[in-house]
Amino acid sequence: MALYVYAFLERPVPATLPTGWQGCPIAFIEVGALAAAVDSSIPWQTVQYDDEQLLQAALVHDRVICDLYRQQPVLPLQFGTVFISLNGLEMHLERHSERYGERIRKLEGMGEYTLKLLPQFDQLQLDADHLADLEFERIQAQFKDHYSHLVYGEPQRGIERVHLLIPVGEEAELRRQVDDWQRHYNCWQLDLQGPLPPYHFA
Repeated sequence: MALYVYAFLERPVPATLPTGWQGCPIAFIEVGALAAAVDSSIPWQTVQYDDEQLLQAALVHDRVICDLYRQQPVLPLQFGTVFISLNGLEMHLERHSERYGERIRKLEGMGEYTLKLLPQFDQLQLDADHLADLEFERIQAQFKDHYSHLVYGEPQRGIERVHLLIPVGEEAELRRQVDDWQRHYNCWQLDLQGPLPPYHFA
């Protein structure tokens, strides 16, 4: 039986179980010190070819991982991760137990934050475009000066994205920093989101 897998985490597993596909509670496959959050109710072979169901499955995937993250550190898996058998999943957990455990422990107390930069300029005006490029370069440089765990997302409809991983306890300072940048850079509207599970750092 195929198993849809949301995330890996360390035992003991959370006391509050999130619900997965169509409200069915998820289950945990436990091997040694690790556990996998799984859902055997998703008919993945048909869902992946149905756009409406695929969108629903993606929303469930994100919600389950967020529910788990609010309770303990998790190693999120990519949307669409399926193991074709229970035995295969158990062997995978056993084989990678030490590596996954170390990665999960490093994520203790950490959160992923996404800074969205929305253009506030007329992209047809060359001067404004040049100024916006300069501002974005300066923001990038300041990010690199302040934070070591960064991933730049692909621009979508002119919106830039920067993902960073920091201790959740440093969120207030990050938000103050973003507010300060907003006062200095007028070509971009800055929107900070998080904390989220470490999707880009797992």
